[in-house]
Amino acid sequence: LLFNHISIVVRLLGVVKTIIGASLLRCIVIYFLGFNEHFIFWLLGIFCYGLSTSMLLVVIQTWLNLTDIGKLKGLFIGLYSSSLSLGIALGPILLQFIASRELSFLINAIIALVPIVILGSVFKYKPTLTSEGKIRVMFIFKHAKIVMLSALVGGICFFGLPSFLTLYGIANGLSSNQAPLLLTMFMIGSVSIGALVSSLSAFIDRKFIIYICVCLSVICAVFLSLAVYAHVGIALALLVIWGGCMGGIYATGLAFIGQTFRKEDQISANTSFVLMDALGGFLGVFIIGTSMDVIGNEGLTYTIVIASTCYLIFITKRLTTRLQ
Repeated sequence: LLFNHISIVVRLLGVVKTIIGASLLRCIVIYFLGFNEHFIFWLLGIFCYGLSTSMLLVVIQTWLNLTDIGKLKGLFIGLYSSSLSLGIALGPILLQFIASRELSFLINAIIALVPIVILGSVFKYKPTLTSEGKIRVMFIFKHAKIVMLSALVGGICFFGLPSFLTLYGIANGLSSNQAPLLLTMFMIGSVSIGALVSSLSAFIDRKFIIYICVCLSVICAVFLSLAVYAHVGIALALLVIWGGCMGGIYATGLAFIGQTFRKEDQISANTSFVLMDALGGFLGVFIIGTSMDVIGNEGLTYTIVIASTCYLIFITKRLTTRLQ
């Protein structure tokens, strides 16, 4: 219901007003939280921040999919996915150099206004958003099950891993200096290899690329614990590949949506894609955290291996059926 209202707001406001409104809301929320410590206000603030961020993602991804740039679309969407990963990776690093709590929130509030500045340089390329009313999640899911479920599994990995990788490394014997490198290398892989994978999706069947990325992800998850014990360098190499696969899955799935659905369905498709990714992230953080408390550190890898393997079985069956 909430995502349905997001799509309605996006459609009514259009590209420019949505980006400006969502950016201003994010800025206000961040600044407000910097000077407030009340738990209820934080819950409301984080909710509003997530809502405005979702609106930004929907409108930017719809913009990308409606832009006709031929074979370069895979590269552009890959760069978009890489920029998301780069932002997630750089955020905690930059905040370490800011001593004041209030100043860190103020700087974050200013950063939230950057999309408005960028909008001025690309304003003339803005698309016209059209929609047939409410978002049709079930319709989108029916015609893009492989991509929608890839966003779900990708969300589990992409949000779950960064949340617990450092703790996982420390618990498995890595030093306080080595453990954060696990997350760094995962994000480096997503930024670099993810864009390359997305570029290839313009020339190779996108479902096949998703299939390969999922296969490699399962392998990386299975051997991560052994790699950590064997040599930290091997673990870092695995995480670069793993991060590239996750970034590639997101970007390739986004490109598939742009290729498959009509212009009138792009808001529904991109909203559904963001919904599945966010749902995967919510489930991933919750299940991984709980499993690590219950069965130990390997709850991280067990959760991801089980989720990825189930999806791998599903996509293998779907692709095999079509080939027969």
